[in-house]
Amino acid sequence: MRLRTFILLLLVLILVGALALILLGNSGIGPLAGLFGGDGDNGDTTDQTDDTGVDEPLQPPPTPTPGLEDVVVARANIPVGTMLTDELLEVQRWPRNNIALQGGYTFTDTTRLVGRIAKVDISQGQSILSPMLALNPTDVASFGSDLALYVPFGEVAVAFPIDRFNGAAFAMRPGDSVDLMMTLRVVAIDPQFGTILPNQVERVIQSALLDGTEFLFPPVTEGRLEFIPEINQVAAIVPSTIGLIGQDFTFGLPIPKRVTQLTIQQAEVLYVGTWYDPLELKEDIEAEVAAGLRAPTDVFDESTTIPGRLERLPDVVILSMPSQDALALNWAMIRGVDIDLALRSPGDQTVFVTTSVSLPQIIDQGGLAIPEQSNFDLHPSMEEVIFPSLPPWNVNEAEAQEAGQQ
Repeated sequence: MRLRTFILLLLVLILVGALALILLGNSGIGPLAGLFGGDGDNGDTTDQTDDTGVDEPLQPPPTPTPGLEDVVVARANIPVGTMLTDELLEVQRWPRNNIALQGGYTFTDTTRLVGRIAKVDISQGQSILSPMLALNPTDVASFGSDLALYVPFGEVAVAFPIDRFNGAAFAMRPGDSVDLMMTLRVVAIDPQFGTILPNQVERVIQSALLDGTEFLFPPVTEGRLEFIPEINQVAAIVPSTIGLIGQDFTFGLPIPKRVTQLTIQQAEVLYVGTWYDPLELKEDIEAEVAAGLRAPTDVFDESTTIPGRLERLPDVVILSMPSQDALALNWAMIRGVDIDLALRSPGDQTVFVTTSVSLPQIIDQGGLAIPEQSNFDLHPSMEEVIFPSLPPWNVNEAEAQEAGQQ
């Protein structure tokens, strides 16, 4: 009897415990909460259901975003030996965890790179790293001449002779910009001979011409025959040999018409004087210091991008300009055109539109009035210089020289 009662009591306890577990599972509490779809927060990692009834997986915690820094990169492909300019560089934002940024090889400002020289080929979009840049021109000497490294793309370097008058009083330094003014001398020429007019005149003896004998008078290089109505005769008109002090034309020859124009603008001064190789210059300075000819402080600065002017009175300047301007300058130098350099203000990019200047233009622009002939004389320092007149038409060369001496 007692055993049966004990068994029944045990079964009742088991049923009550099972019922309690079921009820707790439905309420989301207990170990069976997940089994019955409960919403318990007891560390269950199963999928959750949102308000719409759609199951969503649990999201991992967000990864922290690294900070960004400015990095100078190549805007276009940069060949080795190229001098960097603003047009070739740009700034981008790169993550701080970039290995180049962590190593401290990058640059954040383009102004620090302008004028530096690429020691290797740099591709578009590639960051500019300090090992890619030359320390000085001798660092890339194997890629060409040192001076060529400073010539901008699309331009050429031209050497131009200067003195203190046409060379802006030697005030130019590398990096300056200059304009070139050219003065041309224009003369009339014979269309067939291609020589300066007037042509040489040779008189003909008509009777000798008819007889078949020598019919030419001695040749004359200047002058012309002209009928003079006042005397009813043909006379020989010879050029005047009167000139003014300070003129550069030859007396007795046609005076060329001069015209001046601003022909080349914004030519860059690469160097003033004869170019010296920086490495050789360094060796020379060190040798002079060792010999006691220089102070020990006179050490060549390898960080200098381009050597300064070494000659006190240079006779040449090296200019950089487009090829078409170089052709015009070359032609002008060959033909002996007067060329003067005008120094520009730093950073001035103005393109001037000018009118060529000649004597008529100066008279019209200045409103000058040509004075009428008067009986007044000039100051002695301005009076005309009269030279001996040309010899008569019928004297030989020896007689002409004797007449000139008299």
